[in-house]
Order: sequence, then C-alpha cells, then structure tokens
Amino acid sequence: MRKASVVCITGTPGVGKTSVSKELKERLDANLIEVNRLAEESGLFIGEDALRGYKIVDIPSLCREIERVISQDSFNIIEGHLSHYCRICDLVIVLRLDPSILWGRLESRGYDHGKVDENVEAEALGVCAYEAYQLHKDRVHEIDVTSLSLDEVLDEIMGVLEGEKPCTFGGVDFMGWFLDGKFLND
Repeated sequence: MRKASVVCITGTPGVGKTSVSKELKERLDANLIEVNRLAEESGLFIGEDALRGYKIVDIPSLCREIERVISQDSFNIIEGHLSHYCRICDLVIVLRLDPSILWGRLESRGYDHGKVDENVEAEALGVCAYEAYQLHKDRVHEIDVTSLSLDEVLDEIMGVLEGEKPCTFGGVDFMGWFLDGKFLND
C-alpha cells in the first residue's frame, strides 16, 4: 500500500463521491470523514450565498477540524467537494463525469436550473481538478467515471494506492461539451 494515510475524494456534486467513498471505506476498513456533515455538525458555516442559496463554509476552520478528527491509527478518507482544499491530503482523487450525464443527475435531485448550470459548467471546465492540482500537484489523480462501474472506479483507486498506477492529471477533458454547443442547448 502506498504511504498515503489521508485520501481526499473530491469532484463536482453528483459525480459519485459518496458512493465511492463508502465502498472504499469498506474495502480498506478506513475512517470516513464526510466534509458536508462535519461542516454542519461543527458549525463551520459563515453565511449563505444570497444569489445561489448555498451555505458558505469557513474553509480554514474546516481544514483544522479535519486535522483534529482524522484517525492517527487508520487510513482516512475525506469525502466532499471541498476536501481538496485541505493540505493534509496525501492523495487527492478527483472524480469526473460527462457533463450531459451530470446534468440529468442534478436535475433528478431537484436542483434548480441555476445550480445545475453552475455545477455542470464547473465540471466541464474541470474546476475541482484544477483547484486540487494547484494545491497538491503530483498527488492528484483524475478518474473519468462516465463509463466505469463502481468496482472499476475502486479498482483504479486501489491501483494508485498500491503504487501500481501513477497519479495522472490533465487527461480528462470535457471542453468538447462546450464546443459542441451542448451547454447552450440544454
């Protein structure tokens, strides 16, 4: 097993972070920290975005709280679209998903049109991946989960953890989605 003891699973809302993290927790008998739940339970919201309607998290306080609650005795998985902001991550897994599929998932969750637009655009532009790379460089691994089963995603993560696969960044590109005009037609 790679020396990583803290792995962050990040990505745009709707890409499968929660499902992957819960299964990885079982495979590795790991400690799972869910960022959204931790922020809620620890009172780490500093306001609400009036335009978009989402809660604003105090990122520095969130990172300190994560450092406080990680287990020193076990493997740790930090799950959430803000997890990559924490410098404690030994490895960052960024899950990516075709924006057309993401669009449908977010609509089925009842997200309003503006929130769907914002998240799908962020996915097409690779915002989470770029932010993760800015902080963690060669410790970032992107996975295009579009056509993969849950087991295939887990196998790829295990390959990285076991040192069988190198970390890769920059190989997932959904800009064609914009160039094809799909964003304008949805």
